[in-house]
Amino acid sequence: MSQRIKLLLLILGCTFVTQCEKDDVCVEGDTALLHIAFYDKDATGEELQPKAVTSLRVISVDENATVNTFSDRSTQDDILIPLDSRKNLGDFVLISNSATEDNLETGQIEELRISYTPEAIYVSRACGFVGQYADLGIEQTGLSSWISSIEINNTRIDNSDEIHVSIFH
Repeated sequence: MSQRIKLLLLILGCTFVTQCEKDDVCVEGDTALLHIAFYDKDATGEELQPKAVTSLRVISVDENATVNTFSDRSTQDDILIPLDSRKNLGDFVLISNSATEDNLETGQIEELRISYTPEAIYVSRACGFVGQYADLGIEQTGLSSWISSIEINNTRIDNSDEIHVSIFH
């Protein structure tokens, strides 16, 4: 009788082990972020010269909050900005030499409107869908204060490591 129980347990154990699937782990990545790099507008030669923006603050107008992908009011020569995959444009304020005096934001303020077409790309069962963006466009919506020019390097955002936009100041 005990051999029958052992045999039954062995068969049940083998059945359970063979029915399990390998754990799915997502290693393919996340939704891509808009990568912006800052360059010296007065640089000579063919090589672009990175130029950091002092005490940079980026505010998402739609979220009414600072962008949290880098330290607020830090010196940066490139930044990553998350885009809202539920919309097709976002308004951002970039502030150079940002500070607060008497509860008012000071510094050189630049307003940008970023337009794009969101796409949901299926990666795998573990990752599900990731967001990518096409048809990138940028427009300066306010009076220009510190940005001289903007160049779009790639209208498709599918990799956060690649620089999509170059800003010259």
